[in-house]
Amino acid sequence: MGLFDIFKRKSFSEQNLDNTVKVEQQTLPEIKAEDFIDNSDPNSKDNNLSITMPMDEIYKYLQIDFESRGYEDALCNPDISYRDMNKKLIISNLKVLFKQVKQIYIDSLNKTEFHIKSRSQAGLIDIVELLKNRKDMLDNHMKEIIKMEEDLEKGEDYMIGMLLSYERGFLRGFAALSLETLNIKK
Repeated sequence: MGLFDIFKRKSFSEQNLDNTVKVEQQTLPEIKAEDFIDNSDPNSKDNNLSITMPMDEIYKYLQIDFESRGYEDALCNPDISYRDMNKKLIISNLKVLFKQVKQIYIDSLNKTEFHIKSRSQAGLIDIVELLKNRKDMLDNHMKEIIKMEEDLEKGEDYMIGMLLSYERGFLRGFAALSLETLNIKK
Protein backbone atom coordinates (compact mmCIF):
# COMPACT_ATOMS: atom_id res chain seq x y z
CA MET A 1 0.00 0.00 0.00
CA GLY A 2 1.44 3.24 -1.09
CA LEU A 3 1.21 6.59 0.43
CA PHE A 4 -1.29 7.78 -2.19
CA ASP A 5 -3.51 4.66 -1.99
CA ILE A 6 -5.31 6.23 0.95
CA PHE A 7 -6.73 8.86 -1.37
CA LYS A 8 -7.74 6.30 -3.98
CA ARG A 9 -9.72 4.14 -1.55
CA LYS A 10 -13.37 4.89 -1.11
CA SER A 11 -14.77 5.29 2.32
CA PHE A 12 -16.97 2.55 3.77
CA SER A 13 -20.17 4.61 3.40
CA GLU A 14 -19.40 5.38 -0.26
CA GLN A 15 -18.91 1.66 -0.96
CA ASN A 16 -22.26 0.82 0.69
CA LEU A 17 -23.97 3.58 -1.27
CA ASP A 18 -22.59 2.20 -4.54
CA ASN A 19 -23.77 -1.31 -3.63
CA THR A 20 -27.31 -0.19 -2.72
CA VAL A 21 -27.60 1.85 -5.91
CA LYS A 22 -26.64 -1.24 -7.92
CA VAL A 23 -29.16 -3.40 -6.06
CA GLU A 24 -31.94 -0.83 -6.49
CA GLN A 25 -31.19 -0.52 -10.19
CA GLN A 26 -31.50 -4.25 -10.58
CA THR A 27 -34.87 -4.58 -8.80
CA LEU A 28 -36.73 -1.64 -10.35
CA PRO A 29 -39.62 -2.75 -12.57
CA GLU A 30 -39.90 -1.61 -16.14
CA ILE A 31 -42.01 1.50 -16.59
CA LYS A 32 -44.63 1.07 -19.29
CA ALA A 33 -46.52 3.86 -21.02
CA GLU A 34 -49.88 2.14 -20.51
CA ASP A 35 -49.36 2.36 -16.73
CA PHE A 36 -49.63 6.15 -16.95
CA ILE A 37 -51.53 6.90 -20.15
CA ASP A 38 -55.19 6.09 -20.65
CA ASN A 39 -55.69 5.41 -24.35
CA SER A 40 -59.31 4.31 -23.96
CA ASP A 41 -62.07 5.95 -25.97
CA PRO A 42 -63.74 8.62 -23.82
CA ASN A 43 -67.02 8.02 -25.67
CA SER A 44 -67.12 4.31 -24.91
CA LYS A 45 -70.08 2.85 -23.05
CA ASP A 46 -67.81 1.53 -20.29
CA ASN A 47 -67.64 4.92 -18.63
CA ASN A 48 -69.01 5.07 -15.13
CA LEU A 49 -71.95 7.15 -13.97
CA SER A 50 -69.73 9.95 -12.77
CA ILE A 51 -69.78 11.30 -16.32
CA THR A 52 -73.48 10.80 -16.91
CA MET A 53 -76.06 12.09 -14.52
CA PRO A 54 -78.36 9.76 -12.56
CA MET A 55 -81.35 11.36 -14.28
CA ASP A 56 -80.04 9.92 -17.56
CA GLU A 57 -80.98 6.47 -16.25
CA ILE A 58 -84.62 7.55 -16.16
CA TYR A 59 -84.42 8.77 -19.73
CA LYS A 60 -82.82 5.49 -20.79
CA TYR A 61 -85.67 3.57 -19.19
CA LEU A 62 -88.25 5.77 -20.89
CA GLN A 63 -86.62 5.09 -24.25
CA ILE A 64 -86.69 1.30 -23.95
CA ASP A 65 -88.75 -0.26 -26.72
CA PHE A 66 -91.13 -2.61 -24.92
CA GLU A 67 -92.84 -3.67 -28.14
CA SER A 68 -90.84 -6.88 -28.55
CA ARG A 69 -91.39 -7.75 -24.89
CA GLY A 70 -95.14 -7.24 -25.35
CA TYR A 71 -95.11 -9.42 -28.46
CA GLU A 72 -93.29 -12.24 -26.65
CA ASP A 73 -95.58 -11.93 -23.64
CA ALA A 74 -98.65 -12.26 -25.86
CA LEU A 75 -97.24 -15.41 -27.44
CA CYS A 76 -96.54 -16.91 -24.01
CA ASN A 77 -99.77 -15.88 -22.31
CA PRO A 78 -102.42 -14.14 -24.45
CA ASP A 79 -104.47 -13.03 -21.47
CA ILE A 80 -105.50 -9.38 -21.11
CA SER A 81 -105.06 -9.50 -17.32
CA TYR A 82 -101.47 -10.68 -17.90
CA ARG A 83 -100.93 -7.66 -20.19
CA ASP A 84 -102.35 -5.27 -17.61
CA MET A 85 -100.24 -6.79 -14.86
CA ASN A 86 -97.08 -6.34 -16.97
CA LYS A 87 -97.97 -2.73 -17.71
CA LYS A 88 -98.29 -2.12 -13.97
CA LEU A 89 -94.91 -3.79 -13.50
CA ILE A 90 -93.32 -1.45 -16.05
CA ILE A 91 -94.75 1.56 -14.18
CA SER A 92 -93.68 0.10 -10.85
CA ASN A 93 -90.11 -0.34 -12.09
CA LEU A 94 -90.10 3.27 -13.26
CA LYS A 95 -91.30 4.44 -9.84
CA VAL A 96 -88.52 2.46 -8.16
CA LEU A 97 -86.04 4.09 -10.53
CA PHE A 98 -87.44 7.49 -9.57
CA LYS A 99 -86.88 6.71 -5.89
CA GLN A 100 -83.33 5.49 -6.49
CA VAL A 101 -82.36 8.52 -8.54
CA LYS A 102 -83.97 10.94 -6.09
CA GLN A 103 -82.00 9.35 -3.25
CA ILE A 104 -78.76 9.77 -5.20
CA TYR A 105 -79.57 13.44 -5.74
CA ILE A 106 -80.51 13.96 -2.09
CA ASP A 107 -77.21 12.43 -1.00
CA SER A 108 -75.29 14.57 -3.50
CA LEU A 109 -77.12 17.70 -2.34
CA ASN A 110 -76.28 16.94 1.29
CA LYS A 111 -72.60 16.37 0.49
CA THR A 112 -72.48 19.52 -1.62
CA GLU A 113 -74.13 21.58 1.12
CA PHE A 114 -71.56 20.28 3.63
CA HIS A 115 -68.70 21.19 1.29
CA ILE A 116 -70.17 24.66 0.72
CA LYS A 117 -70.25 25.32 4.47
CA SER A 118 -66.80 23.93 5.20
CA ARG A 119 -65.11 25.60 2.21
CA SER A 120 -66.75 28.95 2.93
CA GLN A 121 -65.44 28.76 6.51
CA ALA A 122 -61.99 28.15 5.06
CA GLY A 123 -62.37 31.19 2.80
CA LEU A 124 -62.21 29.29 -0.49
CA ILE A 125 -64.48 31.61 -2.45
CA ASP A 126 -63.86 30.14 -5.93
CA ILE A 127 -64.53 26.60 -4.73
CA VAL A 128 -67.68 27.74 -2.94
CA GLU A 129 -68.99 29.32 -6.14
CA LEU A 130 -68.32 26.11 -8.08
CA LEU A 131 -70.10 24.12 -5.39
CA LYS A 132 -73.07 26.49 -5.46
CA ASN A 133 -73.33 26.03 -9.23
CA ARG A 134 -73.29 22.27 -8.72
CA LYS A 135 -75.97 22.57 -6.04
CA ASP A 136 -78.16 24.63 -8.40
CA MET A 137 -77.77 21.97 -11.09
CA LEU A 138 -78.69 19.21 -8.63
CA ASP A 139 -81.72 21.21 -7.47
CA ASN A 140 -82.87 21.66 -11.07
CA HIS A 141 -82.53 17.93 -11.71
CA MET A 142 -84.55 17.15 -8.59
CA LYS A 143 -87.30 19.52 -9.74
CA GLU A 144 -87.33 17.83 -13.15
CA ILE A 145 -87.63 14.38 -11.57
CA ILE A 146 -90.54 15.55 -9.40
CA LYS A 147 -92.21 17.00 -12.50
CA MET A 148 -91.68 13.70 -14.34
CA GLU A 149 -93.34 11.82 -11.48
CA GLU A 150 -96.31 14.18 -11.63
CA ASP A 151 -96.48 13.77 -15.41
CA LEU A 152 -96.51 10.00 -15.00
CA GLU A 153 -99.48 10.27 -12.65
CA LYS A 154 -101.24 12.58 -15.15
CA GLY A 155 -100.53 10.15 -18.00
CA GLU A 156 -98.51 12.57 -20.16
CA ASP A 157 -97.54 11.10 -23.53
CA TYR A 158 -93.78 11.17 -23.05
CA MET A 159 -94.14 9.23 -19.80
CA ILE A 160 -96.48 6.52 -21.06
CA GLY A 161 -94.85 5.91 -24.43
CA MET A 162 -93.29 2.72 -23.08
CA LEU A 163 -96.74 1.45 -22.11
CA LEU A 164 -98.09 2.19 -25.57
CA SER A 165 -95.10 0.40 -27.05
CA TYR A 166 -95.72 -2.63 -24.85
CA GLU A 167 -99.41 -2.69 -25.69
CA ARG A 168 -98.71 -2.41 -29.43
CA GLY A 169 -96.35 -5.39 -29.18
CA PHE A 170 -98.86 -7.34 -27.14
CA LEU A 171 -101.57 -6.69 -29.72
CA ARG A 172 -99.23 -7.73 -32.53
CA GLY A 173 -98.50 -10.97 -30.70
CA PHE A 174 -102.20 -11.45 -30.04
CA ALA A 175 -102.93 -10.97 -33.75
CA ALA A 176 -100.11 -13.35 -34.71
CA LEU A 177 -101.65 -16.06 -32.52
CA SER A 178 -105.04 -15.53 -34.16
CA LEU A 179 -103.55 -15.68 -37.66
CA GLU A 180 -101.65 -18.83 -36.77
CA THR A 181 -104.82 -20.42 -35.46
CA LEU A 182 -106.73 -19.46 -38.64
CA ASN A 183 -103.98 -20.81 -40.90
CA ILE A 184 -103.93 -24.13 -39.07
CA LYS A 185 -107.70 -24.61 -39.47
CA LYS A 186 -107.64 -24.02 -43.25
